[in-house]
Amino acid sequence: MSVLKLVLAPSLILKNKSELINNINKSISQLANNMFETMYKYGGVGLSAPQVSQSLQLIVIDCSGKDRKFTPSTIINPKIINLSTGFSVNDEGCLSFPDQFYEIKRPNSALVKYIDIHGKPITKKFSGFEAVCIQHEIDHLKGTLFVDYMSKLRRTMILKKMIKYKKNLLIKEKFTI
Repeated sequence: MSVLKLVLAPSLILKNKSELINNINKSISQLANNMFETMYKYGGVGLSAPQVSQSLQLIVIDCSGKDRKFTPSTIINPKIINLSTGFSVNDEGCLSFPDQFYEIKRPNSALVKYIDIHGKPITKKFSGFEAVCIQHEIDHLKGTLFVDYMSKLRRTMILKKMIKYKKNLLIKEKFTI
């Protein structure tokens, strides 16, 4: 397994819709394993393929830090079937927006249909923190970022902050020995 390079916002790949996976082969399994490795390295609880430059409907998620009953999962071609009518506001972070957390309002639960890494169709209800995670990652597959739920002014300020962050990162990489 290897750690993949994260795509930082703003980036066009994060705004594009991802393609369905028609064949779960060795390269998809390897990508999922590398995504888990990357997610754990950077302290995330979820990671979508677009965040590692792959425009595929593939998510890895591990909410076990918050919920010991949760099993790390590879989620392929997810589709939200139903969302609860109740909402909650939670602090969300994103590996494509390092060290930034913002309050986002989302439904409390989501019924999701997907395929697991073995090709088995699954329908699962995600609630609480898991629901926040799965909705956030599915949004990535649709080209929607968590900042898209904010006002235009706030979103613009955050994206300007990210542009500055990326410039500083490039300067550091260029001059690091």
